Amino acid sequence: MLKRNQICTNSEEFLEARVITFLNPYSLLKIWESDIDLNRFDKICIDGIALQKFLELVFFRGPAIERLSFDFTSIAHTVFENAASKSESGFVLGSDENSNNQFSKKIAEMFPGFDIDGRSGYFDDQDQLTSCAESLANSDYDFIVIGMGAVKQEEVAIALMDSGFKGRIYTCGGFIHQTAASDGEYYPSWVDKYNLRFAYRMVKEPTTVRRYFIDYPKAFGLLALNIRKFRYV
Repeated sequence: MLKRNQICTNSEEFLEARVITFLNPYSLLKIWESDIDLNRFDKICIDGIALQKFLELVFFRGPAIERLSFDFTSIAHTVFENAASKSESGFVLGSDENSNNQFSKKIAEMFPGFDIDGRSGYFDDQDQLTSCAESLANSDYDFIVIGMGAVKQEEVAIALMDSGFKGRIYTCGGFIHQTAASDGEYYPSWVDKYNLRFAYRMVKEPTTVRRYFIDYPKAFGLLALNIRKFRYV
């Protein structure tokens, strides 16, 4: 499921990859329960201190892993700054229509110099989603950011690849609605400094409490029990 050479250990590896997804214990658990093939992604970034330390200390047996999240505490700044400096065009797929519009507006204000379009991550049916993926695959966008939640965003990323999209693809979890509902920086600097993002998010988004107290322990339990099934090559 997780290959050692597929785990992104630093930002340099991130910038060299084309199709990237991000894992925390919750998303890992959901993907574990699905039929998603993580081998389809060039790199898998470890989003969260707990999973990062687990992989480093328990069984990664290699270089240190840098925590990489697609948000403004981590790699998102670099992606948008590079896009602006190169006058690229990007598409944001995810969240509700209002949040998507607010997000695109804020990103355009924060990083002038590149074009950004988008649409919500809600579709009437599978045919509408398939049509959207095919349309994006035939577009000239340099990159697409997908924030549709664990499993669904990975499915859409794979669908884009299968439809022939040649640009870069990033999944981003809740980054779209978090940015839309804030001044751009979702986490206060002191929260990020002391790695209290999980606690801050539980306060801001009470629906995440279950995942930290139930899904996270379950994910680590499965990791420990199935350690021999993981390939580190």
